[in-house]
Amino acid sequence: MTTTNTIISVLIGYLLGSIQTAYILGKLVKKIDIREHGSGNAGTSNATTILGLKYGLIVGFVDILKGIAAVLIVRSLYPDTPQLAFIAGLMAIIGHMFPFYLRFKGGKGVATLIGMMIGVSWKIGLLFALLVIIPSLLTDYIVTGSFTTFISLPIVSYFQEHSLWLVAFSLLLTAICFYLHRKNIQRILAKEEVTVSSVLFKKKQS
Repeated sequence: MTTTNTIISVLIGYLLGSIQTAYILGKLVKKIDIREHGSGNAGTSNATTILGLKYGLIVGFVDILKGIAAVLIVRSLYPDTPQLAFIAGLMAIIGHMFPFYLRFKGGKGVATLIGMMIGVSWKIGLLFALLVIIPSLLTDYIVTGSFTTFISLPIVSYFQEHSLWLVAFSLLLTAICFYLHRKNIQRILAKEEVTVSSVLFKKKQS
């Protein structure tokens, strides 16, 4: 694993992750900066709340696709170095969270993390999707699914026998996830957080 190959993998992952679907659709559909509405997050859940279920699904699909693409492209370039594909996936999450052209204010990376894991292994990807869906439905808060997926990230990194610095980087991403969701936690405690059921019920009635 050369320095040049690592840099290329980092750039591919970060640039793909920086494609901000929710922000772009917000501008196209409602002429708004979606980060100034709802939860302030440029991701699937806020896009669903602000733009509607149809656009929320589009955002989720594209954000998942970013993670898949980052892993598969780098794997095709460096098939003998699977660690580089894993790095690209992690950097896609970073790109989604901190896009350079939006003053480093993007989404929270959950859909892109699922996409990354699908790229690594469809079975692990399915597990991560369930780690979002099941806790979210049980608690009625999407944020709980975000926590379970990011907590699982360093565990997967460890059991896939990646280097210790990649496991540490995965732990850092988990910490960033909790930091980015701090306002969601405050809203849950204040019983002001948007619930899964309220969003789905609203869309069915509209």
